[in-house]
Amino acid sequence: MSYLVVTVFVVIAIGALIYAQKMAQKEQQKRLILARSKRLLQRVNEIWDIINEASKYINNTDAIDAIIKYYCYCVQQREQLMQQPDTLRLLTQADIFKNQFNPNDIIAELNSDSEIKHCKQSFSKTTKILKLCVRKSLISKESYKNINDHLKLTLLDLEVAAYEKLGDIAGDNKNPSVATNYYKYAKKLLIEFDINFDGKHEHIRDISNKNQILFGNLVKETIEEQIENENAVDEFGFPSNLNVMSGKARKD
Repeated sequence: MSYLVVTVFVVIAIGALIYAQKMAQKEQQKRLILARSKRLLQRVNEIWDIINEASKYINNTDAIDAIIKYYCYCVQQREQLMQQPDTLRLLTQADIFKNQFNPNDIIAELNSDSEIKHCKQSFSKTTKILKLCVRKSLISKESYKNINDHLKLTLLDLEVAAYEKLGDIAGDNKNPSVATNYYKYAKKLLIEFDINFDGKHEHIRDISNKNQILFGNLVKETIEEQIENENAVDEFGFPSNLNVMSGKARKD
């Protein structure tokens, strides 16, 4: 009798341990799912920010459509992991954004170094998302190449135009060293660009000519100023205009 009681007690104890272990495993699995779901939501929000930033500079509808596809893919992955109350809202806002996107609303020019940096970061993040789209078979490799080439040309145009404009402003402000650096950045981008396009070499020459004209005008102004200063005094070093000595010089 006592043997039977011990056996039952052992069986119950083992059963309790197995049950406790299964419950612990389920709880651990639930925590893992919750943690992964949280990470996916963070990723979804990051992609949404990228979409909004990219749409400020990128007028390529295929590029915007592709990153929206990846956004929806991540939303659906989260839903498959665990049913979510906000899935429909997230997918709906993506669909609305896609339908309302207007390529004509992009920023056409950059006006400072900080704007150039921000724009480059946006293009870089977009390109990374597009690579992930290829891995997930959301777009083809051929589509990726076409989109990526277009993005590279778009970014090149924005950067070169910005550096050239900043160089022009520095030149107008009589700061040739700063102007030369900006012109150098613009030329470097064009020279090192790995896609051939019409007008590339002509543009490089135009920027070089602009820089030469800037320095030519600067030298001319310096020479004219030296001549004016030399003519302002006589052979003895006194002002040619006697009114200057008497304090009666007039300002033209």
